[in-house]
Amino acid sequence: MEREVGAARRVASNAFNPFVAQIVTKVLLLGYAVVQYRALGGGELGAYFLAGYVLLYASTISEWGLGTLLTREVAKERGSAEAVREDFRQTLALRLLISIALFVPVGLFILLYTSLFDLSAGGAWAVVVLTLSLLPGAFSGTVTSLLNAYERMTVPALVGIGTSVLNVALGLGAIALGWGIIGLALAAFLSTVATAVYFVRVLRRDFPEVVGVSLAGLRVKRDAAMVLLKAGWPLMLNALLVGLFFRVDQFIIQPVVGDLGVEKYQAAYSYLNFVLLITPVVTLALFPRMARHARDDVPRLSYEYTFALKALLVLSGLVIVVTVWFAPLLVTIVTGGKAGYLPDSAVALQILIFFLPFSFVNGVTQYVLIALDKQRLITGAFALTVAFNVVANLVLIPILGVNGAALTTVFSELVLLGPFLWWVRGSIGAVPLFAMMWRPLVAGGATGVLMYALWGLFVGWKSGGGEFALYVGAGVGFALVYGVVLLLLRPFTAGEIASFRSVVRRGT
Repeated sequence: MEREVGAARRVASNAFNPFVAQIVTKVLLLGYAVVQYRALGGGELGAYFLAGYVLLYASTISEWGLGTLLTREVAKERGSAEAVREDFRQTLALRLLISIALFVPVGLFILLYTSLFDLSAGGAWAVVVLTLSLLPGAFSGTVTSLLNAYERMTVPALVGIGTSVLNVALGLGAIALGWGIIGLALAAFLSTVATAVYFVRVLRRDFPEVVGVSLAGLRVKRDAAMVLLKAGWPLMLNALLVGLFFRVDQFIIQPVVGDLGVEKYQAAYSYLNFVLLITPVVTLALFPRMARHARDDVPRLSYEYTFALKALLVLSGLVIVVTVWFAPLLVTIVTGGKAGYLPDSAVALQILIFFLPFSFVNGVTQYVLIALDKQRLITGAFALTVAFNVVANLVLIPILGVNGAALTTVFSELVLLGPFLWWVRGSIGAVPLFAMMWRPLVAGGATGVLMYALWGLFVGWKSGGGEFALYVGAGVGFALVYGVVLLLLRPFTAGEIASFRSVVRRGT
């Protein structure tokens, strides 16, 4: 019994601590972004954002799914120091080799975008400096996978916070010294190196069986490398497709609209980084139950899946109406009030936020398919969606600018939704999506209308309490009106409410 309780606590800690670390990190980076916009906004910062996206895709390819494979294999072989050491060494050697090989395509990207699309010299150097961080990043990522295998997720989470703090401190120093976006890239690179140095200490202290043989003579063994590359390919491809799905639009915005267009769209997207944390939290909590019910009780899986979708759609209705109303304020916060981003960024955000209900549905449905052992289908769905995304962006961005990218994101979620719901229907039955969506949509619309009528009252409060009272009062008013309207519409059945209470009481 004590072992089960300890295991439960460890699982909860490994889920909760990284999530809190993500929240802390994103809040910190949001504040950092505000300073960046104030100091460097107006075009220069857009080139740095583009360099960051290059690093994102290069890191995804460099990782090649090898981290997941290392965690899986070491979790099985923890009793064999020799096996753990060999797995670690081969993974690290292969990741470093892939990282070095990526310097060539990144160099070609720099040549293409500087010669054809007017990428600035600062932007080109930022890409170079950030790409160098692939090497220390490969080491840190490999050690992180080793820690995950031993169920020590809290350590990488805390290190991630420390890395972000150091990056922000160095970046603020670079801004103060007037080093521009090259200084930001150097700050990111140095913080990555510092993280790798710390992970060397962790490796020597906690895993002497791994460093018992010097890592200086790392080399890739051909047969082992081929096995790892083949096994990691689907994982890398899925991760790359997901990344392309969300951020490939920036590589089209830059040639068409320019670096300032990248900044405007990023200002709109920064707020969504917080909203997108919701789905992983829900799926992390539900996935063990989904996997169990997929094997033993498919009707129960369908019931809990439907309830989860209802809850997320209810939440999305409130988030949409609040975001649409406060979009100018949210953009102003992100950009530090610097001129030149309104109304473009606010309009883009008002369009983008309508992707949320479909994103919620797709996020949960994806894990239902995995629970049903249909994960192979997911790659095809993402490939189809990415193809649509690229074509739609190429058509709409030249016509509508950043708003075209926002519309494409919404449409892409709908494209992904089609095959997902079709496959789920074949396994657990049809999903009554419209029946679940209309109530939150009506409640959101009614809330928007009522709050528009009452806005004069909130503005009157402003004279007594200032801006803070205005926005706090309006936020509370939105939540109360939305809640009352939704209760009148009864989105949940009595059975669903009773079932939810039962689950909460049992803690399962």
